[in-house]
Amino acid sequence: MIWKKSNLPQRKIKFKPKIIVGIISLILAVGMPISISHKIPALAKTEKNYEEKLFETALSFTLYFEGGFSNHPADKGGRTYKGILQTEYNAYRRRRGLPPLDVAQMSDAELMEIYQSYWDNSRSATMHPALAVVMFDTAVNFGINNSVTFLQQALGLPQTGVFDVKTKEALAEGNNRNTALQMINERIIYRYKRVQEDGSQMAFFHGWLARDYSLWGYVEKLKDKR
Repeated sequence: MIWKKSNLPQRKIKFKPKIIVGIISLILAVGMPISISHKIPALAKTEKNYEEKLFETALSFTLYFEGGFSNHPADKGGRTYKGILQTEYNAYRRRRGLPPLDVAQMSDAELMEIYQSYWDNSRSATMHPALAVVMFDTAVNFGINNSVTFLQQALGLPQTGVFDVKTKEALAEGNNRNTALQMINERIIYRYKRVQEDGSQMAFFHGWLARDYSLWGYVEKLKDKR
């Protein structure tokens, strides 16, 4: 589900969330990406394998919580299948010159292509493993621009929703697990704000928190191999 975000409070809090046991059984051990100007084939292959594993790690979490088809009357996004809105799927099909199709009939190949676009456009592959997973899940759950807003909040920057020069510079210093956990803090703050502003969203509140707290536990277990 993707919502229109309002400005979030800038307070910083520390959560000690209870990890929801048994939700995720696969935690892949991944390492930091390597930046080399002139890559020999073996190194390029190693980096590709790293990114593929990291993407799979992020995707396994997000797909668990996105589930199947949803069309809850209180959901502002409307018809949704595995995290993809009907309107988003319509736009995807239109860009490829294809006729409209019910989102519930979306193929696995189409789903993976759309998710790959979230991964690429959120720049998750350039991030610390824990931050990459959080950034990707936030992009799917809130939209690309809003995921950048959450990242900027976690880095203590003005929220523009644009991955600008200041964001890149701050990320270079804060590309770590702590920033990932702070992003989750900001998501939790927003969940509370959301239901305070619109009581109809209480129908999703506990599910949202379950996702955020589970994400916290998930990224805490990711190993950093250098």
